[in-house]
Amino acid sequence: MSTFYLEILAPERALYRGECESLVVPLSDGQLGVLAGHSRMIAAIVPGEIAYTVPGEGKHVAAVTSGMVNIAGNRVRVLTDTALFPEEIDEESERRNADIARLQLAQKQSRHEYLLSQLTFARAVNNLRFKRHQNQNLH
Repeated sequence: MSTFYLEILAPERALYRGECESLVVPLSDGQLGVLAGHSRMIAAIVPGEIAYTVPGEGKHVAAVTSGMVNIAGNRVRVLTDTALFPEEIDEESERRNADIARLQLAQKQSRHEYLLSQLTFARAVNNLRFKRHQNQNLH
């Protein structure tokens, strides 16, 4: 299978840099699949699951938050606010984050604080959903 160069970048780290056979990213209207030779495009990604196949290693998955994917030639760059592998997600901590954010959303806050609470809640729920989905796939 033909490959392309993939970078998955978050502010705190590069999740992956290297050759890739296929990539699937979440978009607001579904999922985008990418193979070598894909046409040029830029698209916004939404919180969800990203999956990519590394030659000789197989499929890898990670939870991502909002960001963008840029496809240009045989190079694909995914920029996201956060990217976590399943084993990096602490369910107890994410539940606590979701509970705190839910309480904050019910309180009177500035617009900025409200938006931060929304983002925290959405990130925690996405991570919990992703972790639960991965646990189900193991059984």
